[in-house]
Formats: sequence, C-alpha cells, structure tokens
Amino acid sequence: MIRQTVGYKAKAFEPRNLAFYFLIAFGLMWLKNGLFIFGILRPITSIGEQFGTVGGILDLVCAFSPMIGAFVMTAMVEGKPGVGALWRRFWSRNLSIRWLLVALLLGPALLLIANLVSRMLDGQAYPILDLANQSWMIIPVIPQFIGAFILSGMAEEFGWRGYALPRFQAKWNALASSIILGVIWASWHIPIFFVQGAPLYQVDFWAWAPMIVLVSILYTWIFNNTNGSVLAAALFHAVGNTQLIWCQGSTCLWSYYGVLLLAVILIVITFGPRNLVRQRPEEVT
Repeated sequence: MIRQTVGYKAKAFEPRNLAFYFLIAFGLMWLKNGLFIFGILRPITSIGEQFGTVGGILDLVCAFSPMIGAFVMTAMVEGKPGVGALWRRFWSRNLSIRWLLVALLLGPALLLIANLVSRMLDGQAYPILDLANQSWMIIPVIPQFIGAFILSGMAEEFGWRGYALPRFQAKWNALASSIILGVIWASWHIPIFFVQGAPLYQVDFWAWAPMIVLVSILYTWIFNNTNGSVLAAALFHAVGNTQLIWCQGSTCLWSYYGVLLLAVILIVITFGPRNLVRQRPEEVT
C-alpha cells in the first residue's frame, strides 16, 4: 500500500523507513568528512576543486545527502507518485506573500534585534551589516543567497522538513517533533567541526547546538503554516546561511539566544504546541 503525505503530516510514523533515511543522510555525511578528518582526502579549498576532484564531488554529495535520502526512500516506499508529490511540495505556488515574507525576513529581524540588544549591553558600536560595500549591499548578497538556497536550502530541506518532519508529527506534536529533529539535525553537522577550513571548524558545538534546536521550532512553525511547503523552509534556511547582519562577540551570541528563545516561547503560546498552527474556532473540539 502506498503511503502519501497529507499537508504537513504523514499518515504513519514509519520508524523503519526513517531509520534507513537517517542511515543514508548520516552515512554520506560522516563517511565523506571522515575521509577528510583522517587525511585520506584533502579538504576542498576552491570552487574549481568542487567539480574537478573526487573530494569535491563527494563534498557535493554530502551536502545533498538529506535530499538524496528523502528521494531514495520515497521512491522505494511510495514509487513515482510519491516522488512527484514530494517534488511538488517544493514548487507549489500556494505560498502566500505573508509567509514568504516571514521566511525571508524573520531570521534577519531576530539577528538585528540581538545586535541592538548586545550594543546596549556592551556599549560597542560595531557595524550592523557584514559587507564591505554597504551602499551596494544587495549585489554581493545575491550570489551568496543563491548558493545557500541550492547547497543548504534545497539540499537539506527536502530531507529534514520534507521527509522526516511530517513522519515525526504523525507520532508527536509539532513542538516535540521540532526538538527531536533539531537534535538529530545538529548531530548531522558534527563532522564539520573537525574538518579544517569547514564553516564550523573549531566552533564550540555545545554553544551552537541549542541554537539549531530552537531554530528547528521556527522551521516547523513556517512549514506547518504553509501546509508543508519545502520551498518556504528552503528559503528560511538560505537566509539563515547568508551572512548579512553582523553579530559580534559572545555578548551578541547570548543576546541572540535570548531573542530566539523569546520568539519561540511567544510562537508556542500563540499557536499552540500541538501543531504550531492557530486553529479556527470550528476546528476546536
């Protein structure tokens, strides 16, 4: 029997299929980075090496491992109709302007608030915009955003939100599903902390991971309120990986955690932990 997702929830939890999915996503990610960590392959240092070396090709496969796992498992279990349904949840034209703006502006808004709070706390007037030529700031941001959209947004969100989250929500409420998936999502990144030259190299994992868990709740909130739009999640992911707002030092980091936690609390209180979607009066029993 073919199981298809309905909106932002799947019909069943499917633990065995989820186990195989995470095996693919984690296996590709950890295997490739293990080759870098133990010196079997040299880490990628230029765009030219991305397509011209074995390490570069593996690096791309690794980046797309959540997406690869999602489509492999969907094809095996649901066949061609399931693959088509998953793909259409990315290209759906039903994303409203309101939620499009939330996906694009929420992340920078939270960072900006954290920046202003940290300035009041430490009294330092460091730059807000992390760009050398601020008068033409939109120009250098465009290619960075497109790269993040493809290599982070599409590459990961077909898997984390497109495949795993709907199945988690078939078993747990939206808040619990977000936290569990956030822990798994953070763990997937662990090898990057040990690869020289990687974006997270030598970053404190224990200071970084709670942010991922909290942000995971925002992803679910956006995903559920757009009826399971992978595009909305991918856009939110791409904006988060596009460096625009400058947040400097430990003061700003903790300010950001505080602002992020407050935003999550307000969302959970307002929309409810069950679905993170505000119910209409006729839907309340």
